[in-house]
Amino acid sequence: MIAIYISSMIHDFKHFGLNNGFLINNNHELATQYNDISVLESYHVSEAFKIIRSDPKYDIFSKFTKDEKKALRKKMIDCVLSTDMTSHAR
Repeated sequence: MIAIYISSMIHDFKHFGLNNGFLINNNHELATQYNDISVLESYHVSEAFKIIRSDPKYDIFSKFTKDEKKALRKKMIDCVLSTDMTSHAR
């Protein structure tokens, strides 16, 4: 449940007002970086994890075991990537 809560906070983190289609069609560097797949969603979660790792005071995983951290991180990534509307039509 915590993964879903945290994911809801980061799913649009650092969003800058463009959509995946625009980024892909205009060969934006993020589209290239994320291989035209869930570009913004990948960016949002990546940027959030950069902050989490940037300073111990932001490390929400510090009290978890290695396995718990791995499972929580995977669930958070899955939750954020699932917000890509193109994945709903596949």
